[in-house]
Amino acid sequence: MPAAWNHDGANWVDYGLGGYLKGAGHAPEVYEPVMGKHKVPTLRNVDLRPSPDFVKAYGHNGYFKSLDDIVFFYHWRAMMDGCCMGGGMGGGMGGGMGGGMGGGCDTMATMFPPPEVDQNRATLGMFPRPLVENIVLFLKTLSDGYFER
Repeated sequence: MPAAWNHDGANWVDYGLGGYLKGAGHAPEVYEPVMGKHKVPTLRNVDLRPSPDFVKAYGHNGYFKSLDDIVFFYHWRAMMDGCCMGGGMGGGMGGGMGGGMGGGCDTMATMFPPPEVDQNRATLGMFPRPLVENIVLFLKTLSDGYFER
């Protein structure tokens, strides 16, 4: 973005609702509990686009460019929470899952950028890799064909 809109450039961090409340002058007890939280949009028409070649952006910062990408991210994020942050899969992918995918938590931690704000990050429940495709297919059914004219 132009410097007039983003003075911090690549160093800018989106603190979400907490950042907005802090900037509006609220006290720390008001903004700290929501630092890094973002309003989640509806899933209605989540895959609707004006043309098949139109690239959509998902996530609070638009990092993910397809439903497949963002659902896969949540799959891996849940696995990172489980094996790397004290959860129940034990010792990383190579150890606790039997045969595994190798690489363990170091590989998973570098697949996606780290969270901009780790405070208030929700712990996700793990879901198996084969469900990623099923979840994406389900999300695509949420399109009702409605267009505002």
